[in-house]
Amino acid sequence: MDSVITEDFAPLAEALDARAAEEEGYSAQLAIYHRGQLVLSHAVGEHLAGDAVTCVFSCTKGLGALVIAMLIQDGLLDPAKPIGTYWPEFASGGKQRLTLGEVLSHQAGVLGVPGGVPSEVLLNSAEYAKVLASMPSIWPQGQNIVGYHAITMGVLMEELVRRVTGQELKEVYEQRIRKPLGVDAFIGHGAELEPRYRDVLPALDEAPAFMDPFSPSGLSVNSTSGFALESGPVYNWHELANSPQVRQLGPASMGAVANAQALAGIYAASFGAVPELGATEGLLSADTWAEVSTELVYGPDRTNGLLQAFAVGFMKPTARKDYGSIFAYGHDGANSSLAFADPAYQLGFGYIPSRNEGEKDISTGVRLSQLARQLILAKGAK
Repeated sequence: MDSVITEDFAPLAEALDARAAEEEGYSAQLAIYHRGQLVLSHAVGEHLAGDAVTCVFSCTKGLGALVIAMLIQDGLLDPAKPIGTYWPEFASGGKQRLTLGEVLSHQAGVLGVPGGVPSEVLLNSAEYAKVLASMPSIWPQGQNIVGYHAITMGVLMEELVRRVTGQELKEVYEQRIRKPLGVDAFIGHGAELEPRYRDVLPALDEAPAFMDPFSPSGLSVNSTSGFALESGPVYNWHELANSPQVRQLGPASMGAVANAQALAGIYAASFGAVPELGATEGLLSADTWAEVSTELVYGPDRTNGLLQAFAVGFMKPTARKDYGSIFAYGHDGANSSLAFADPAYQLGFGYIPSRNEGEKDISTGVRLSQLARQLILAKGAK
């Protein structure tokens, strides 16, 4: 990442420095674009310094949602249409009532397979998509029930992209988003990036909670069979991310590798011009970003009991996770990463720490996002 600290946003760098002082070995990246300009790019700690990239877990879903948004803009997808319009096989077992928007806002109830699936299915989304299509939903449709599809949301997005483009989601992402912007945020990559990759570190509190493999939360993470890789089975997220096999495959659920500046740049370019990235206008029109960022569901999540809100693939802010305005759209990740766009503040934001920071009343990423908005509001008031 570049090192950029502008005067107006220096308090954010100071806040990140203060956070680093609280925890031995803490390392993180933070980047801010405001009104199309890079106003902050700052790293603390050695682990994520320099040109380091790391796994950003479910921030990948946000990048996948941007691909979906571009296909909506192209007229190839419509969130209001029945899912069977694009994927007839999926419209079975009571799922025929689902719209595309409901499927992509975690309302489909196809969290995973009881007992888990083997690696040849888990890491082959075309095969996994066939399994999901044949399954009934685990809850009634049409009741605004939300449950986080931790792994299967990536599978759903990937299959929909195949159906309407004949390409893989990561191919469309590379051609239409990453390569034109020239940013370091990859969904699947070759061995040339490996020297820059930094492992996701284990959380300081690694005591695993009980995970019933037949519960909604257990289904959503394939808990019974773990994550069976060529190198052997693994049973936690950071080990999965650190597998070269997974990074090179780039599953849209959690496999992207990036730095914070790239994530902030992509989100800034999603709605507006970013001249230094060659974006003379937003990737999405105002009508498109407004459509795909409109909240579709809000309520207690069936997998974890927490209040969640989702749009078309994007995670929306809530009182619990107050990362942006009502117009914001983005996603967080299992390593406590956070990336989003907020057109109300003309803001692109990326934050990546080296490890999950555990349960907090307010996460570091959200706290920094709040400070960014406060600084913008204070500057506008002067």
